[in-house]
Amino acid sequence: MKTTRKFTTTLLCTAVLASCGHKTPPAEHRDTTGTAPVEQPAQIVKRAAMPELSAEYAALRRAQIADVNYSMALQLGDQSETYSGHIIADTKIARPLVQPLTIDFSGGTVDKVTIDGKEVSFDYNGYFITLPADQLKTGENKIAIDFQHKYSSDGSGLHHFKDPQDGNVYLYTHFEPYKANRFAPLFDQPDLKASYTVEVTAPADWQVVTSTREDKIDTLDDGRKVWHFPASKKFSTYIFPLHAGPFVVWENKAGDIPLRLMARKSFAENVKPQDWFSATQNAFAFYQKYFDIPYQFGKYDQLIVPDFTIGAMENVGAVTFNEAYVSRGEKTQAQRQRLANTIAHEMAHMWFGDLVTMKWWNGLWLKESFATYMASLALSENSEFNDVWQNFYLGSKRWAYNSDELDTTHPIEVPVPNTAEAFSNFDGITYGKGGSVLEQLPYYLGKDAFRQGVSNYLKEYSFGNAELKDFMGALGKAAGKDLDQWTQEWLYQPGVNTISTTYQCADDKIASLAIEQTAPEAYPTLREQKVQLGVYRMQDGKMVRAEALPVVYSGASTEVKEATGLPCPAILFPNDEDWGYVKVSLDDKSIEQVTQHINDIDSAFTRLMLWQSLFDSVTDAKMPLTDWVDFALANAGAEQDINVIRLISSHLEAAGAYLYRLDLPQAQRDKKLDAIESFVWQKLNTAAADSDAQKTWFGAFTQVAHSDKALDNAQQLLAGQRKIDGLSMDQDKRWSLIVLLNRYQHGDYDALLQAELKKDNSDRAQNAAISARASRPRAEAKQEWLDNIQRKRDRYKLSQIKAAAGALFPAEQQQLYRDFSQQLFDAIPKVTATEDTLYNKAYAMLFPVVCSKDGIAQYNGALQQNKDLIPALGRILKNRRQQSGWCVNMDKLQQQEAAN
Repeated sequence: MKTTRKFTTTLLCTAVLASCGHKTPPAEHRDTTGTAPVEQPAQIVKRAAMPELSAEYAALRRAQIADVNYSMALQLGDQSETYSGHIIADTKIARPLVQPLTIDFSGGTVDKVTIDGKEVSFDYNGYFITLPADQLKTGENKIAIDFQHKYSSDGSGLHHFKDPQDGNVYLYTHFEPYKANRFAPLFDQPDLKASYTVEVTAPADWQVVTSTREDKIDTLDDGRKVWHFPASKKFSTYIFPLHAGPFVVWENKAGDIPLRLMARKSFAENVKPQDWFSATQNAFAFYQKYFDIPYQFGKYDQLIVPDFTIGAMENVGAVTFNEAYVSRGEKTQAQRQRLANTIAHEMAHMWFGDLVTMKWWNGLWLKESFATYMASLALSENSEFNDVWQNFYLGSKRWAYNSDELDTTHPIEVPVPNTAEAFSNFDGITYGKGGSVLEQLPYYLGKDAFRQGVSNYLKEYSFGNAELKDFMGALGKAAGKDLDQWTQEWLYQPGVNTISTTYQCADDKIASLAIEQTAPEAYPTLREQKVQLGVYRMQDGKMVRAEALPVVYSGASTEVKEATGLPCPAILFPNDEDWGYVKVSLDDKSIEQVTQHINDIDSAFTRLMLWQSLFDSVTDAKMPLTDWVDFALANAGAEQDINVIRLISSHLEAAGAYLYRLDLPQAQRDKKLDAIESFVWQKLNTAAADSDAQKTWFGAFTQVAHSDKALDNAQQLLAGQRKIDGLSMDQDKRWSLIVLLNRYQHGDYDALLQAELKKDNSDRAQNAAISARASRPRAEAKQEWLDNIQRKRDRYKLSQIKAAAGALFPAEQQQLYRDFSQQLFDAIPKVTATEDTLYNKAYAMLFPVVCSKDGIAQYNGALQQNKDLIPALGRILKNRRQQSGWCVNMDKLQQQEAAN
């Protein structure tokens, strides 16, 4: 075997943070109450009639407004496409206005505006309302607006969902980052915090939910009810909630905090309330002690809502969750942990994000990174799960590494000139890298100092807004460290470093050891962080950790004197247990031992990271794909740890897709694809009954099955003609088989789809049916769904467009993609001209990784010809171009292997 060349791999590990200095900002810039005066910008800022809000104008408006509070009355119904409202903004003007004041309101109708009871003239351009400066006085102004707005169908603003199963209507709000103005006229920026007094008229059988609990419900003569909600505490517009509909409600408590969980009626039977309440109670118990601040918002509701475009949202006291967190069958342990992690993530925001909020969207990363890290910390300290950090590595860190190696990477902290750019930065850097860097800070500063710094920060800025320097200043003060250099290295510079070790042994002991650090040419910053060196040796047939040594490294080379005298390693792992954010290049001896003893390594976490490293070496074009497939199939069968199994199965799915893309001889491709399919089927049939491994291998089977024999097995499983001990065919599994059969047009694929829809006409079923139809390998199917996506999108909900776009061009249908690719690219100007970020993100799902120079040339042409693409689309096209280049490099290596 040519093991040394094939396995000279780069090994992923994890990261550290850098931090900001602790200089106190000038008094005129500090805002701990949400109402402090802000220095007047020196010049007038003219606001363009555009859908986004600029940071420059937001700063001006914050200087104009000293304080604001809202009272709103809304008329909601289940039979109309629109709703109406009356909102009063009690607005305190800080000083005489030298230019008009604008109120954000996108896509609605404005019927009347009054100020202090007097009707006034105004201008409304579809994006914001403009009030003349001479209509407003310094001090208190009561601005009242009568308005109407359509319900949305794209999961933002006030979203309207009609359940296809029972006809019930459900409404919910989603506003981040700049969508509260799609709901009502508001000063929609995070540093204009307000209290909200709400009155809602709604159908008699509806629940109505906002940030406070109702204090009165009146019944009108026509049977409708009027819900009255008292004034809330102050918080930003993007986290204001309003949800309504005939929800099923479960109740509980976390100490003295009232808890409610809600779901729509037709979906409620699938919800396991105790899973939700247990995770919620555990998280509350941890956070209130850790932050040393009681929960500030009185009650805590969690609503499971349909058509949601993200995982969950931290609305104050009324968090919304995607229905994907509910399975129509038994969850795996990983799925239960994912739910608990999301619950803990959103709850962390109740302190960090809601109680204390960033001043502007450049601080988005900090609240999301903090919640990402804190959720895993909460679960690791106070839950039933004992593999939390392995899952953090599988999710957040891998996402971060993948994002950080793309051309579209960016520093963790970036300027955000407008709200359109804010949305584009919801990515693996915002969540994954930031969270990974924060994970390392307690190692670097000390756990107690980190916790104390966080608590001090939250106490000082409660109900106000703060900036990065405020947070890092609190941490630095608590730890007695100046964090300015760390801030510059970690938060203001992009890219991921690589470390390796050089060492000498004498008498079976380490005589000298150094950590070498390199940086990519484009991002040459070298960083400092704390990692753990893992020394592994064979003992009684197992590769066990003989020593674990914490080390702080910096610069190009760090001599580790503390390593002298430790046992000479068989494997030396420089980022053991994933403390740091860094790639690792293993030394030759370690590489050889890994390839020979992957299943003998005692630590499941270490095996997890090494398996990831091996697949990284494939996508980095350092190891031929076919060699990895051979290695995986020879070694994966012995793996028993469920997290490693999940990782390997996902890599086998990815390998199958790459086999279609690479320019391989047909016989070689078929042989490898058949081998993967056979291996997965065998593991599915031999896994313990009803185990998480069995569920994992079933999911992999629905992705890698392709032969007539495998597809026959799938059809027999669907019909109940074939049984696998312990595998229950719940509704979600049934749809995954139907999508598979339609993707290959196998058997009675269309009749099976139609029959299943008669049994299950839920929205989840309808989306699965769309995916199945779009995936069919026929030109007419592709043309139909491209027409729907490009020209008939107003007839479909965003969730349906995404269901089609994500399924249209699977890897084995490369020729169909090539046939339609020009049509995809030709439509880009019209798509980006919609200025609809969510639609552009959905459209980007159509573009695959390609393994050809011609395909890359198409990406180049599109980017050159469309210089002003909306970021949500432009970034994806740039990423696909780069990933396609990596694929071409993989293909070159594969050809070299064949030539040898």
